[in-house]
Amino acid sequence: MAGQFRVTEDELRALSSKISEVNSSVQGEVKRLDGVISQIAGGWQGQAASAYHRLQQQWNEDARKMNNILTDIKEAVDSTRQNYSATEEQQNSEVSKIMSDFG
Repeated sequence: MAGQFRVTEDELRALSSKISEVNSSVQGEVKRLDGVISQIAGGWQGQAASAYHRLQQQWNEDARKMNNILTDIKEAVDSTRQNYSATEEQQNSEVSKIMSDFG
């Protein structure tokens, strides 16, 4: 069927872990760059300083949005994995019951 794909619980767990890893790495890099640029821009004055601060505020807001999006994606993957696991357990239980009824 078109539009379908298969994943395992382990693949979903690995994806969730990778999303967390990437998000942490991105946030760490954002903080590092912010520190470096703050040191450089500390002596700026006038229009250049104002322009920089506006851009930095937008950059920080965009970084926060990206963090939120990655967190939302991770939570969706975790929810999918939990639902997948529960469905697998239910199906295994039902098959076991059927097998024992015929056993």
